[in-house]
Amino acid sequence: METNRLFNSITAIYRPYVKLCRPIFEAHDLYNGQWLVLKDIAFHQPTTLVQISTRRAIEKPTTRKILKVLSDKQLLEISQGTDRRQKWLTLSHQGKQLFNQIYDEVTKVQNHLIDTTNLSQEEIDITLNTLTTIYEQIVQTEEE
Repeated sequence: METNRLFNSITAIYRPYVKLCRPIFEAHDLYNGQWLVLKDIAFHQPTTLVQISTRRAIEKPTTRKILKVLSDKQLLEISQGTDRRQKWLTLSHQGKQLFNQIYDEVTKVQNHLIDTTNLSQEEIDITLNTLTTIYEQIVQTEEE
């Protein structure tokens, strides 16, 4: 069935892609999960643990552990919200520098992949639209 092939292809790409990027993360003393949270903060700052957990679809205790590591590495600035329990997270100067460096390195890997596959911009756009539509449906289904 074509549906199975589509979802098998989506899930099949994940691990090889992470493996391809792993040397970049390791060179900067990060794991993939830490990078994804760092990137999430960079794109959504200021943000909170709950917001990160929701956007990344990871459990709050896991998010909390990752944030502790990033904070210990002095990659975050944490400020108190109006509610004592809420903390606002942004990247520190060091966090911004690290994010930009890793982002540039990952972008080079991604560009190389696209260049070597000879995908047209139209094919990329169709794929992006398809994946976005599936993602939005999954999120909507989870909220119901």
